[in-house]
Amino acid sequence: MRKTTLTAAVLTALLLGGCGAPPPGGTSELQGAASASRLPSSAAETVRFELDSDRRSDSVSADDGTLLASYTYTIPVLRAVTESGAVLETAATQAQQRALDAADAFNAELASWVENMNFPEIFDWARSDYQTLDGDVEWTGYYSEEFTYTFWRTERLISVAGDYYSYTGGAHPSSTLVSWNFDLETGRFLHVTALGEDTEGFQAAVTEELIRQADRRAMDEDCAPPEMYWEDYRDVLAKWPDYAVTFSDSGMTVSYPAYELAAYALGPQVFELDLDFLEPYLSADGRELLGLPPV
Repeated sequence: MRKTTLTAAVLTALLLGGCGAPPPGGTSELQGAASASRLPSSAAETVRFELDSDRRSDSVSADDGTLLASYTYTIPVLRAVTESGAVLETAATQAQQRALDAADAFNAELASWVENMNFPEIFDWARSDYQTLDGDVEWTGYYSEEFTYTFWRTERLISVAGDYYSYTGGAHPSSTLVSWNFDLETGRFLHVTALGEDTEGFQAAVTEELIRQADRRAMDEDCAPPEMYWEDYRDVLAKWPDYAVTFSDSGMTVSYPAYELAAYALGPQVFELDLDFLEPYLSADGRELLGLPPV
């Protein structure tokens, strides 16, 4: 019997907006306590944000009980919450409406991403593949998908790092790293280069640093970079804003899934850029988004 479950568990108990700002950089406790969000004017006294998690799962089995396919998605959901702790559903003030609009924008983007998953089709593949098995061939594993995430936040920024795993047969599973960076004050998702005072200069500086780190990584393995990575690895690194870019107390992380830069056996390629590197390129708004004090 096919079953569907939908649960929601509050991941964070956020501070009230009127209780003061967090230390520079926000908090880095993933899936844990996060700092209060800041809203314009007096809204911080009456509205705050909480990040919940919706867990969605489904599975399908053959008539003989063999599990054919399953998925589990754990999806972040942003809630606007009143000072009393009630989820805000209708707005009584302009500030509350801005908070609702921000939460709706965040949730619509995440919902759209989930809706693009093709697991109903994968269920059909699994049924078909199982039915066409030769009698001497054993069904050794079921098709599966999983999505999990971690997050980090400051007063203004929620940075979500997502990990999407999929297995639909073949030699090995596939995985994709994704990210979302959301400005709670404007209610919009950020293009990460917007944190720079000079966006083109910021992008170029990060590209240069990624190439330096990649070349050093190859040298540490006694390997020439064009032998360790694909020939166009520098071009791929230059497109870093299109990949998974997230933030934390320590700085910025740029992640490339397996196959993007090198062979699958080398796995995802993850690069860390610390705050000392980032700070000279940040705009005043970029510093505020990352929870850094003004210069």
